[in-house]
Amino acid sequence: MRRIFFWSFVISGGVAAALMFKRGEKLGTIAKDATTHPVKSLVRELRAV
Repeated sequence: MRRIFFWSFVISGGVAAALMFKRGEKLGTIAKDATTHPVKSLVRELRAV
């Protein structure tokens, strides 16, 4: 069960980072947001699309 949570956080952080990069965010902001709150970042990026 822990593996599922771990990989879901990793994947959501990666997708959020890719969407932020595509939108033109600074790399520092992407790194900070995607590592501290990966799921929240993904939800925010999906709402912005």
